[in-house]
Amino acid sequence: MIADLDRKLTELRFLQGIEKVEHVPYQTGDQFWVRFNKPIDLGKLDQIVKKHGYVMTKFASVPSRLPRGLGELFWDGVTHVIARSMSGWSRFTSKFGFEPEGIAKLATDLHGPNQIFIATDEEGIQLLYEYLGLEYLPPAPSSPVVRLSQPTAQKSVSPPKPQVSLPTNVEPAPSRTLPSAARRFASSMKASLVECCCRRLPSVPQLGSRSTSGLLQVFYLRL
Repeated sequence: MIADLDRKLTELRFLQGIEKVEHVPYQTGDQFWVRFNKPIDLGKLDQIVKKHGYVMTKFASVPSRLPRGLGELFWDGVTHVIARSMSGWSRFTSKFGFEPEGIAKLATDLHGPNQIFIATDEEGIQLLYEYLGLEYLPPAPSSPVVRLSQPTAQKSVSPPKPQVSLPTNVEPAPSRTLPSAARRFASSMKASLVECCCRRLPSVPQLGSRSTSGLLQVFYLRL
């Protein structure tokens, strides 16, 4: 990833030996193209690459020898690739146009004599600046984004309800049943009342004395 593209475009645009500087976006990432109006010093660039511990190797030597019309179908003009490291197998396959993952590459303009330095990473930009004799300023570290959390509404806390303690020593309610002495008194009163009624109530002729006494017994039971 390349940072501060606008600043880099401004710094390199009017340098001597540079014809054009442009930013080329790709799906795989941004590329920084610097088109030179004179040949690139490969010896000087190779020394800078080795000083930083990188590797520069030739690329697509076989497709580049094909006729122009046929070569443009298999070759995009890249002649060298700069990578952090490269195995022997990657060096071999790169001769046939299988491009390894790198930080920069050199290309020849298929429609002109110019050479192009293509940086695909910030490390490739650093190599380019050192090759041009410019002071390289690393991008400023991105400050972490602080997201302010929205204040949450405080829930209203209801005051605690007072606990009502129930008395444990509750006396049972008095029974509605009469005591035994009162029951005996009520029974004697009913008997006296019935006896008094029997003496004063004349017998009904149609019913007889026995029927009258029977009615009194029923009345006694109702009481």
